[in-house]
Amino acid sequence: MKTASIAYRVADFLRRHPPFQYLEESELLELVSGGRVLFHEDGELVFEHGQKRRPYVYVIQKGVVRLVEHTDETDGSEVVEVLRDVRGEGDLLGVGRYLGITEHTYTARTETEVILYALPANLFWEQIKRHPRASHFLAAYFRVAITPPGLDSDPSRADELRLGRRPVDWMAKRVEQLPSAIICDLETPVHEVAARLADQPPGAAAVVIDDQGAPRGLISTRALSDRVASAELPLDAPATRLMAPVTDVLPPGLPAGLYLTRMLELQLEHLVLTKDGCHRGPVRAVLARRDLTRIEAAAPLAIVEDMSRAGGIYELSGLLAQGQAFLAAGLTDAEALRWLAPMATALYAAVLRRVVVLVEGALLAEGHEIPALKHCWVFFGAAGRGELTTLYDLDHGLIYDEPEPDQRRAARGYFLELGRRVSAALAACGFVSTAKGIVSGHPSACRSINEWEIGFSHWIREPLESCVYRATSFFDLRPVHGDCTLVARLHQHIHSEEEQSPGFVPLLVADSMANLPPLTFFRGLVIDDDGRYTETLDVQRATLQPVVDLARALALDAGIDQPVGTLERLSALSPEGEDAVALVNETIAAFRNALYYRTRAGLSGHSDGSQIEPSKLTRLEQNLLKSGFRTVLGLMEYTGKRYGAAPRR
Repeated sequence: MKTASIAYRVADFLRRHPPFQYLEESELLELVSGGRVLFHEDGELVFEHGQKRRPYVYVIQKGVVRLVEHTDETDGSEVVEVLRDVRGEGDLLGVGRYLGITEHTYTARTETEVILYALPANLFWEQIKRHPRASHFLAAYFRVAITPPGLDSDPSRADELRLGRRPVDWMAKRVEQLPSAIICDLETPVHEVAARLADQPPGAAAVVIDDQGAPRGLISTRALSDRVASAELPLDAPATRLMAPVTDVLPPGLPAGLYLTRMLELQLEHLVLTKDGCHRGPVRAVLARRDLTRIEAAAPLAIVEDMSRAGGIYELSGLLAQGQAFLAAGLTDAEALRWLAPMATALYAAVLRRVVVLVEGALLAEGHEIPALKHCWVFFGAAGRGELTTLYDLDHGLIYDEPEPDQRRAARGYFLELGRRVSAALAACGFVSTAKGIVSGHPSACRSINEWEIGFSHWIREPLESCVYRATSFFDLRPVHGDCTLVARLHQHIHSEEEQSPGFVPLLVADSMANLPPLTFFRGLVIDDDGRYTETLDVQRATLQPVVDLARALALDAGIDQPVGTLERLSALSPEGEDAVALVNETIAAFRNALYYRTRAGLSGHSDGSQIEPSKLTRLEQNLLKSGFRTVLGLMEYTGKRYGAAPRR
C-alpha cells in the first residue's frame, strides 16, 4: 500500500510537467514502477563529464542543478569551468543518450538540496514515441535542426504553438494541375489571339513564343480590351505589337507559395512556367492571378491590387490593417514565416509605392518642378532583408541619379521634401519609426548615387572612424519602386570597395561578436553565462541580430549581392564539411523560430516584438528558444575561429 501510494504521488507530480502530461496514467504508473527516488545534498555530483550513462533519465522534483563543462584556457594554462545550463523543477537530465551519446557531455552539480526521479530510459523512450506532442516536446531539448531518430519533431503534428487557423498550409502544397497554355507566335494577328482567349476565364493570357518555342511576351484579355476594342490597334496587327514582355519564368510543380510570393514581389498578373524554369525553355503553362485568388491564403494579392488604386492615405491605412490581420491569422508556427515574411514585405512595398505616387501627385499639383532624374526607392534593414513583419521601423530611403552641378541644390531640395512627405504619409498609414529608424526624410537616407557611393566607400575603407556598426543596415538594400539600375550600380560599387579592403569583413565579424545569446531560462528569468538574470528576453539582440550580422559579413566576403535576406544569404553559402553544413541548417531553423516569437509578440502586443517575457512562454516554447541560443553561439564560435574573433559580452 505504501509503495503504491508513493507511485501515485510521483505520477501525480509528473503529469503536471511536459512531456509526461501527454502520457496515459497507466503509462506513467508503469514508468514510475521501474524507477527510483534519489536524494542529493547541496554541491554533490549527479553525474560527471565522460561518465558512462546509467539506464535512467532524471526528472528534478525539487531543487536546482547546474550543468557545467570543463574547458582548457586558450593558452592551455588551466582548466576552467563554464556554466552551460541551469535546470529546476520538472526539467529533464540525461536525455543526450537518445542521440547515441553513451557518456555524459556535461557535469551535473546540485546547487541546493535536490530530489530526483530516476526513470527507466528505454521505457521512457518507447512511451514518448507513441505520443506526437510528447515527442515534439522532447525534441526541443536538442538543437533546433538535430533530433534523435524516431522522434517526431514536426510541429504540425502538435497544436502546442498554434494560435488559430492555418491559411498558409495550402502554400506548401505543390501545384500539380496547371491550366493549359494558350500559345501563339510572333506574327499571329491579334484577332486570332482574341478568338483563342474568347472561351477562357476572365483574366487569362496567351503567351507569345519565338521560333525556338521560348516565351517572348504575354497578351492578356485586359490588353485586348484596352487597346484593340478601343481601336488603338487594328485587328490584323501582329502579336508583337500588343504583347507585354515576360518578366520572369518559373518551372512547374513548385509550392503554391513560391508562385504567390513571386507575383507579389514583381507585381505580376501572370507567371509563365517553362519546362526547366529558364527563359529559353519550352512553355508548359501560364499561371494567372485568378488561379490563386480562389484560395484563402492568396488574400494579399487582392489587398496589394487594391493598394495600387487607393485614393488616399485613409483608404491605404485600412488596407494595411487588413494585411496585418491576415499575417496574424496565418501566424501558426515558425514554418508559416516562410510565406508570411515575403508577403509582409510585398504589402509594405505596395504601401510605399502608392504613397510615393500620391505624394508626387500632390507636389506636382502644388507647382513643384520635378527633376528629370532617374530615382529608386529602397528598403533597408529588416525590410530590405524581407524580415520585417510588424509596423515598426520600415527603414526606407531614396537614391537619385547625379544631377548637373547647377541643378544639385534644386534636386536635393525636391527629393528631400518628397522624402519628408513620404515618411509622414507612411506614419499616417500606421508605420512607427523609432530613434534608430531610417527614413527618407533624413539627408542620410536621401542621396544622389554619387553621394551614396562616397558614403559606402567611407564605411568600408574607414570602418572605425565612420562607426560602420551603426550603418550596417544600409548594406541590406532592396529596390522597391523606380529605376533598379541605380541599386545594381550601388551593389557593384560595394563589392568593388570590399574587395579592395580585406580588413572590412573581419571587422564586421568582430563587431557581431558583441551580442552573445543568453545561457538559459530558469523560473521565468533569462540567465546569462555569468549567472546574471533579467525578467525579459531581447530576442532581437540575443538571437536574431548576431545571425543577421554574421550572414551579412559572410555574404559580403563571398561576393553575394543577392539575395539580401538572412536565411537566403546563409543558404547561398558553400560551407566546408558536414559539420558546417549542419550548423548552417540549424541556424536557419533557429533564426526562423526566433523570428516567429518576435512576430507573435509584435502582432499581439502592437510593438516591435523584440521584448519577450519568458514567464509567459510555455515550457516547450522556452526549450525551443533555448536550443536556438546554443545554435547561435555555435555559429559565432565557428565564424570567430575562421576570422580570428571571439564571442564576448
